[in-house]
Amino acid sequence: MLRLFNACLVVVALVSAFILYSLEHATRRIEREIAKSEAEIAQERETMKLLAAEWSNLTRPERLEQLTAQYLKLRRPAADQFITEKDIASRVPAEAQIKLEKQGADPIGDVLKAME
Repeated sequence: MLRLFNACLVVVALVSAFILYSLEHATRRIEREIAKSEAEIAQERETMKLLAAEWSNLTRPERLEQLTAQYLKLRRPAADQFITEKDIASRVPAEAQIKLEKQGADPIGDVLKAME
């Protein structure tokens, strides 16, 4: 009887050792995954900071003004471009320039091409 009890205790000790080893192994695996996720989060935060700095550099008013002057050939509005409320009627055409009756046509694109 004592041998059977001792054998059961040995089996219980071996099973508990195996469960403890498995639990430790799983815990270390999860810790490695957490460390990897934290490193990825830190990398993404650095990337976000870099992109925010790049965005603020790209949207500087001086830079945008230079690019506008270079590629769009736009200028600041001059004083003679402003009109009074009374002059609006004389500047607006009687008939609409863009007619949307045609299907598959690009009227805005045509106007832009005509302006060039």
